[in-house]
Amino acid sequence: MTNSAPFNPEMLALARQSRGYTQTELAQLLSVSPGWLSKIEAGLKEVSIEFAQRLAEVLDYPVLFFYKSARICGPGINEVFHRCRSKIPVKARDKNQAWTEINRLNLESLLRGVNLGDIEIPQYDIYEFDGNVRDIARSVRAKWQLPHGPIRNVIKTIEEARGIVIPIKFESRLVDATSRWPANMPPLFFMGLDFPTDRTRFSLCHELGHMVMHQNGPNPYQEEQANEFAAEFLMPEDEIRPFLMDLTLPKLAALKPYWKVSMAALLKRAKDIEAITERHAKTLWIEMGKAGYRTREPVELDLLREEPKLLQEIIGVYCNEMGYSVKELASLFKLKEHEVCRLYFGAPDSSEADEVKAAIEEAERILNEYRHN
Repeated sequence: MTNSAPFNPEMLALARQSRGYTQTELAQLLSVSPGWLSKIEAGLKEVSIEFAQRLAEVLDYPVLFFYKSARICGPGINEVFHRCRSKIPVKARDKNQAWTEINRLNLESLLRGVNLGDIEIPQYDIYEFDGNVRDIARSVRAKWQLPHGPIRNVIKTIEEARGIVIPIKFESRLVDATSRWPANMPPLFFMGLDFPTDRTRFSLCHELGHMVMHQNGPNPYQEEQANEFAAEFLMPEDEIRPFLMDLTLPKLAALKPYWKVSMAALLKRAKDIEAITERHAKTLWIEMGKAGYRTREPVELDLLREEPKLLQEIIGVYCNEMGYSVKELASLFKLKEHEVCRLYFGAPDSSEADEVKAAIEEAERILNEYRHN
């Protein structure tokens, strides 16, 4: 290995957390004391190339990963004050944070060679709107010139405004989306895998609310405000009110595919804007519970999945126009090839030799298709 950069202890902490290890657990695997490892992560001890190679072996990263001269960003405001943060186990929270940061670092490298154009996601001071969140949601819809009625594709809408939606496997079902707006980068929206589309759409709009309203500092009401933003953005009060009169369970089911939100979200919206009485809402909640819809809404009403495209278009620029291979992408990111295949080419999460080889071959096949289309 030829490298003139110093060992970066922050990259060690990032690698450790991404693999789900505590300092004590990793110290045991390395046959060193937790205190010794702690001093390395704190930058208080020098690291030999031999020890760096041992770290690379145990943590399954290239040695150069630990010499990456990157500035590690901590969680954003909405991540720190996430509505379910206190319920998520520390290990899972750290692993989520590590992988969102690794994805950010990869994207930072990619964006050096790609010009996305102007970012159209505004930042509004909620106090300049006298705390009226609905007016802010309406202002964003107006800025983006969205047509009346439901938003057909939330991910496409965010990406057209130059937000980047990144699929990620979160370690807890309590987290389905999160976001951050790093310095000198576009807003990033991390979208959990394997969630119903109606939940993902609402959660992404919730995160959009944070990006628009809460970049100047936290406030104790920001989660409620983000939910209110998402509700108004997806279901504008003036437009949806006529649909919510005389609600019944069959009517909720009929409205779901049109407005592309859950039956539960529609019922809550009806109650919140007083399109129905509290008693009527309570009756419908009971009926939904008896039908099992509060746990799982009817399968036949499931919405088609919305897929992010902007990140793949950026990868496509590197593959098509710059001729990058999987190996060269891995070198750019300072990751193993199988990790690149998992993150960007849909390969399963595996480090088994046969599966890694198959994943790389499949990724190269996809790249060849990119180049010939």
